[in-house]
Amino acid sequence: MKIYHIKTDGKASSTGAVMRAMVRKYYLDMVPYASLSAIEMFTVIKNLPYRPDPPNVETLMRPKYTMTMQGYGGDCDCKALALAAWAYLQKIPYRFIAIRRPGRAVLHHVAIELYMEKQWIFFDPTYRFNSFGEKREEAERVII
Repeated sequence: MKIYHIKTDGKASSTGAVMRAMVRKYYLDMVPYASLSAIEMFTVIKNLPYRPDPPNVETLMRPKYTMTMQGYGGDCDCKALALAAWAYLQKIPYRFIAIRRPGRAVLHHVAIELYMEKQWIFFDPTYRFNSFGEKREEAERVII
């Protein structure tokens, strides 16, 4: 099982670069889901149980391990990575978005945006209560 552990250095751009490289390397993991629409794929991923990384370690998993709940997978970046790999397979432009709460310095969450219907649409499949295309207006977003 290929798991990437990244030292938390406070640089979301470093994590974003590793995630983009993993999408290009492992996008074929999402072939079993190729027939799903964007909203169907969003729903499948958001219904995976959330599982946080071990303390002080940023863990990124190949999409197939996240989708089958092997290893650590299931936090925000693992779910965003799986959805991005699906988008890459579908030739839908995507970008990773790091998010911070208002008044906080630390970027603490990752989601993605997909370019569909001539606009960037926010996808955050991390939690079961999230809705397709919904974004919290109070949160600051940074493209990574």
